[in-house]
Amino acid sequence: MVNMVNGIDEGFQDRLRQAESAEKEMQRLQPLAAEAPQLRLQKAKAQREEERRRAKESALTQATNAAQAATGKQNQVPDLLGQAARAVIELYTLIKEIDSSRRQAMEALAIADRVDYDIELEEGEEHERSQDRDTRGLAYALAARHGDTKVKQMLEELDPEFAMLRGCNLDEPLYRDVANFVVHHAVPKEAPPSAMITQNHASAPEARGPETENASAPDA
Repeated sequence: MVNMVNGIDEGFQDRLRQAESAEKEMQRLQPLAAEAPQLRLQKAKAQREEERRRAKESALTQATNAAQAATGKQNQVPDLLGQAARAVIELYTLIKEIDSSRRQAMEALAIADRVDYDIELEEGEEHERSQDRDTRGLAYALAARHGDTKVKQMLEELDPEFAMLRGCNLDEPLYRDVANFVVHHAVPKEAPPSAMITQNHASAPEARGPETENASAPDA
């Protein structure tokens, strides 16, 4: 009986020691276990910070490379701008020369037209006098067929295919803008490129013609 009691006592004591040991271990681990949620949050925060750091470093590296590439390309701008400016100047000068030649042609044709006008007027007056008719309205009637309209018609007949921008690629907006800019500055009184292409001169204003010079002397 004593041995049983002692056996029970020994088992109990052993279990008690184990229990107390576990209790002490739990008491020791409990504060550490309580830190687990906070530690997990800190770990997640650290991971986010690391990811952000890497993302920032990667972005800064890309930005640096892109900025350096832009600087390298910008170094080419002065030379290319100079080439473009020289090309525009050459185009401007050429269009000015073309316009000057066209105006010279019109001046020469205006002389020829005036000769035709004078001849028609003299012949017409002679005919009217032979018919014993008044010649005062003849100058006005003949003048309507001469002047700027007639000169432009004669120039068109000399070169019916002419257009300032013929053969240019005006479908490209940049090309068209450059063409408009240069023509506007080189030939400010000329029709816009689209009109020059179609040779639409119907709305061009009339300049001084033979009719104005003869208006004060209809009986000439």
